[in-house]
Amino acid sequence: MNQKYGAIFLAAIMVMSIFSYFVASFIGNSNDVDDTATDASTDIANAPGFEVVSGAHFNAELNSLSDGLKFTPEGMTNAIYVDYSRTYGTPLQDFNVSDLYMYYNTMIITRYSAYNITGGYGFEADELNPEVINFNYTVTDSYNGYSLLFRSNGIYNIIGTPTLLGNIGVLENIIDVASGTSPASDEFNEIMGYVTPGAEYQIVTSTDSLADQHYLEYRNMDDGNYSKTEIFLNPLDSTVDTVSKLEANSTERGLVYNTSSYDNGNILKVVVTANTTNFINLVTEQYY
Repeated sequence: MNQKYGAIFLAAIMVMSIFSYFVASFIGNSNDVDDTATDASTDIANAPGFEVVSGAHFNAELNSLSDGLKFTPEGMTNAIYVDYSRTYGTPLQDFNVSDLYMYYNTMIITRYSAYNITGGYGFEADELNPEVINFNYTVTDSYNGYSLLFRSNGIYNIIGTPTLLGNIGVLENIIDVASGTSPASDEFNEIMGYVTPGAEYQIVTSTDSLADQHYLEYRNMDDGNYSKTEIFLNPLDSTVDTVSKLEANSTERGLVYNTSSYDNGNILKVVVTANTTNFINLVTEQYY
């Protein structure tokens, strides 16, 4: 049952998100580097820890979308946060476990991605468990004391908690933001001010057709129910109308609505709750 729900959930996520394309560009032949590379171990238990990488290691709190935005450079149009460790074995699981080993040959437990859909650039920040070096790389250069590990296709890692993945320019910008020499992204400050912390899945975008900005989350309520929250900054009239129409007959689909409007209609916040039986209806409820 969870696999069925997971497939539907993933499809719904991708309606809003272009991260599938961004992530796929990293997968490729990520371990295919030249003969000077450090060889990956096939055994996690024998893989060396992060200490084998010299220099500074990145360190930042990553428990939410808001945490990721704090070290995100300006100009990103989309961002997503996923806590895989809390979704495993629930209807929110949208992955095969083997997929979480794909980049590093060790499990990703939390993932944050930010992307500029117009410029075609972005990055990931991944927390790993265990924190080992179990992939091939070449140390090509360093930036402000951080070793840049070349993977393939112009993609690099900076090791740490979380480990950063992206091109050199973006990674250098992240280090500048973290060090305080460059400003962090503030594009989503207004809409994020209406977010309640704690959701396992969080997405925000400024390229959506429903509003100037659109936030989406899914969360396990830990009482047998699941909720989906959507927040719209300057929603279209058609978006507001669609929400109202779906709310009017929501009980027929086993959904409980809590809709609020703030700042003279500038912010529309919609919280929808359902039990496991009606989880499919929760995920497929769309305002397009």
